[in-house]
Amino acid sequence: LLSGDVDFIAPVPPTDLDRIEQNADTNLVTMSGTRIITLQLNQERHEALSNVKVRQAMVHAINNEGIVQKIMKGFGTPAAQMSPKGYIGHNAGLTPRYDLARAQELMTEAGYADGFSATMMCPNNRYVNDFKICEASAAMLAKIGIKIDLTTMPKAQYWPKFDERAADIMMIGWHSDTEDSANFYEFLAMTPDADTGRGQYNSGNYSNKLVDDLTLASLVETKGDTRAEQLQEVEKILFDEAAYIPLHWQDLAWAARKGCLLYTSPSPRDKRQS
Repeated sequence: LLSGDVDFIAPVPPTDLDRIEQNADTNLVTMSGTRIITLQLNQERHEALSNVKVRQAMVHAINNEGIVQKIMKGFGTPAAQMSPKGYIGHNAGLTPRYDLARAQELMTEAGYADGFSATMMCPNNRYVNDFKICEASAAMLAKIGIKIDLTTMPKAQYWPKFDERAADIMMIGWHSDTEDSANFYEFLAMTPDADTGRGQYNSGNYSNKLVDDLTLASLVETKGDTRAEQLQEVEKILFDEAAYIPLHWQDLAWAARKGCLLYTSPSPRDKRQS
């Protein structure tokens, strides 16, 4: 793009945003995205992860706002739930909850003051900075005594391992195919069911009958307000039970030579998340 060989590129790596934005011959367009990046916690594979206080401790130990600033170079929106702002299930009362002291307290309350060991698997070429995010998360969990054995691999090898539930903690990102909150829960949070395909990508084996019932009810509910209440209640349950570790929504970026775009971002990069 900078040499003039192409007119348009997408996505733009976060490390190249400044170069493109400062170039007089190119335009950069950025916006907050809707693909949630998460770490799932296998409650059947690892006994400690079946303890809600341990899972809450892990969520409190991960500084996802720090990950966005340091690793994503600001190119992400820290998350506390699956539904991004603008989705019907987005629960405005849920915010990131990094608190290392509280995380340590929860580990003690759960009976794991001395920590434990766990395995983690992540892709290294699927999501933006995926393996770096996992390395940072492992280092953060070590601060509360959770010793992580991390394995990263290309996505071609990773997805078969994901399907096998081959590690205690596994990364997955998800963009709702329908641009609707229920799509997140149907595949990532419902009790895994091989016959229906629901919960197919729930590698944490999380299961809550109320989440299942509310998700299914939302699929046939026609009243918008009622449906919003159902979906937002699901988000609150997942938040309270620390069903998974929410990290961030990946931001989006496009770039093109001057004259090629009909629309350019009106705001400076420090406001790209607005």
